[in-house]
Amino acid sequence: MLVGLSHMSTDPKQESEKETVSNGPADILETFETPESDGQQVLTFDTDEVTAQCPFDFGGPDFYTFKLRYIPNDICIESKSLKLYLQSFRDEEITAEEFGSEIFNAFTKLLGPKKMYIRLEQARRGGIEETVEMGDQELRP
Repeated sequence: MLVGLSHMSTDPKQESEKETVSNGPADILETFETPESDGQQVLTFDTDEVTAQCPFDFGGPDFYTFKLRYIPNDICIESKSLKLYLQSFRDEEITAEEFGSEIFNAFTKLLGPKKMYIRLEQARRGGIEETVEMGDQELRP
């Protein structure tokens, strides 16, 4: 099952642009039915290949390490589409807090997991490291 998920604005002026401009597979997260199991599955995805543009004076890219852990309900996310989705933020100007919230809210809506936790860790810059954690803390590694 393919489910479209875009992080583009829902502003009415940009809505027509959304219909005519496609960012290709980066706007699609692919899901599949959760396999039956006698045990409770905890799915974990880790990557350090996530970037987004700093929206402040720095103006350069922010580099992130991302972790997703969840207990699926009915559907699971396909890993390649997850990678493409995360890479689609490469040219977006977004804060770490907004980035974490957008990902968490999108995955909550798409997957409807029993429990979910995300961690978005921004690479150290100027001696400061920022980490955004959201969700069920019992899933923290």
